[in-house]
Amino acid sequence: MKSADWDRLADEFESETCDITREESAAQMARFVRLAKLPKNGAVLADLGCGVGSFIARFGKRFETIHGVEFAPRIIARAKARCGDGVAWLTTDIPRAARRIGRAADLTVCLNVITQPREKDRDKLWAAVAAVTKRGGSALMVVPSLESERMVVARGGEQKWRAGGLVERDGVWQKHYERAELAEIFKRHGFTPTRIGRAHYPWSVEGMRARKGMKPWDWIALAKRA
Repeated sequence: MKSADWDRLADEFESETCDITREESAAQMARFVRLAKLPKNGAVLADLGCGVGSFIARFGKRFETIHGVEFAPRIIARAKARCGDGVAWLTTDIPRAARRIGRAADLTVCLNVITQPREKDRDKLWAAVAAVTKRGGSALMVVPSLESERMVVARGGEQKWRAGGLVERDGVWQKHYERAELAEIFKRHGFTPTRIGRAHYPWSVEGMRARKGMKPWDWIALAKRA
């Protein structure tokens, strides 16, 4: 989607997108932030694809320097209004932002952003995550789960996928990841996976009534820069 398309969602961002920081149901995000073992002083956060600033609003007090990156001007305006001063906002795409930020982040966060259908486009974003993360720093990633998609279909959801882990959502094809595939991508970009877990979200996000047992999930993953 282009920035103008995202801008049209600015006023309805919470209802039209899966904001995993707000919607995940088992406090996994807080658990994974603790696992990152941030420095006691001077910690730097880079939130690549910050949306309306949910992660920054919730965890920003842990950091001395914060870079918030979002290429849709109306959405980043909402993030600014929500999070206030003290954030270095960049209204640009993630690869350009990475060149401006440099290798500065103790924690790089990129939540449900790297879902583009073309592998070449995804690789640029993964490279940008690596480019802004300090050696010894960590990346906290959330990506859609292909295993979860299979579970949803098995419980009555409509099957809308094709080869390569691409799943159709509201007319848009999005990349979904298998757990082993995610670990391999981290290694390819110079990270060592620390933990990969499930960030569960409500069945309503899938447009379905609640089912007994397991909820659908995204992969939440923490990896350390080698």
